[in-house]
Amino acid sequence: MLASELISPDIPILKMEDSLTQAINILHEQSIFHMPVVSEKKLEGLLPIDLVIGNMDTDKPISEFKNDFLHIFVYLDQHGLDIFEIMARHGLSSIPVLDLEEQYVGCISLNMLISKLSNFYSFKTIGGIIIVKVGIRDYNLAEISRIVESNNAKILILYLNTNEDNDMYNITIKVDTSDLSHILATFERFQYGIVYSYPSTLQKSQLQDRYDFLMKMFEL
Repeated sequence: MLASELISPDIPILKMEDSLTQAINILHEQSIFHMPVVSEKKLEGLLPIDLVIGNMDTDKPISEFKNDFLHIFVYLDQHGLDIFEIMARHGLSSIPVLDLEEQYVGCISLNMLISKLSNFYSFKTIGGIIIVKVGIRDYNLAEISRIVESNNAKILILYLNTNEDNDMYNITIKVDTSDLSHILATFERFQYGIVYSYPSTLQKSQLQDRYDFLMKMFEL
């Protein structure tokens, strides 16, 4: 899934001579807080409308807010997960897309991106989530894969969060099974700290109790 497949057709552009009023109108119509400003296919930047919306002179041209523009964009061939990471890091509601000649092609909205990503097999597949912690120097992807696969499961998603204060990784893993007990036990045996798991043993027990109760109700 590339940027070229994620462009939202209904996001308008602003020109340098447009007024702040026009930007505010787009905000109300589209719920887009970061609007592309374009001059003859050249991206001038993203106008963060939430930073300038309190300006009393709404007749001012967009060009007067040039110092507030954000210069963040992606290329047509960048992957959706990469784009999601960039948008999340900068807190963007939309992001411009450029071609190889640095010309503006379109814009991707966060809503469109999330909608497309939700159709990924790994996101749609029901499974369990485990967060483990390990020292940065001890991180070993091959070992993590072996631990999961040795318990007849597969990794669907894996990503890292770095805790620079104590040189630790928090590793979030989604697997294709909700029975996590053996996987958790193996991680603990290999000296991984268990930060979080879903469903937990208690949650599984509660779900089983609800299922048993429902089956009894059907038998009445």
